Amino acid sequence: MDRIASWALGSAWLLTLSGCGSVPLDPEAPTGFDLNGHWVINRALSDPPPNERRLQAEADRALVEMGRMGQRRRMGMLAFVTADFPVLASKSMIIEQDSLSMGIRYANGTYRDVSWGERRRGLWEVNAGWTEEGLVIASRADDASATETMRLRNGGRQLAITIDIKSAGDALSAVRVFDRVSGN
Repeated sequence: MDRIASWALGSAWLLTLSGCGSVPLDPEAPTGFDLNGHWVINRALSDPPPNERRLQAEADRALVEMGRMGQRRRMGMLAFVTADFPVLASKSMIIEQDSLSMGIRYANGTYRDVSWGERRRGLWEVNAGWTEEGLVIASRADDASATETMRLRNGGRQLAITIDIKSAGDALSAVRVFDRVSGN
C-alpha cells in the first residue's frame, strides 16, 4: 500500500473512531503482532517531522489575532505536539512489548509506556488495543484528540505509524515508517 492509500485508510479509520465515541479495542495482541526490537526511520517512506518553530509562530499569530478580536485565547497545542507524540520527530526507537503493555525508548531519550486498555496519561485519556487495522492508541483530552495506528508490514520488518491529531480547530496528520534493525 502506498503512502497516499495508507493515509486515506488511516483518515477513514480516524473518522470511524471519532464517530463512534469509544470504539472497543481488543487488549490482546493478535498472534504474530510483535513490536519488540530496534526500529530506525525510513525517511523515504515517512512524512517529515513537524516544524515546531513554524507551528509555534502560527499559534502566536493566532493568539494575537484572537486577542485583537476579544475572543478567548487558545494555546496552539500543536506547537508542542512532539512532546506528547515523540514518534513524530524520532529517528529511531526501541520497543519492548509484553501481554500487558509496551515501552518505547525514543532516540532523544524520551520514554513512553503504553498499557493495553483504558488509562490516564497526563492530560490524556488513552485507550490502547487492537482492531483489524493493527494497534490503535486513541487519546482524548479536553480540547484535543489523537489516534495512532501501528501496522506491521513486510513480514514484520517494517512498522507504519499513522498519527492524526486534532486540537482547537487545528489538525496534523503524518505517516512515519520504521525499519526493524534488530529483534524479531
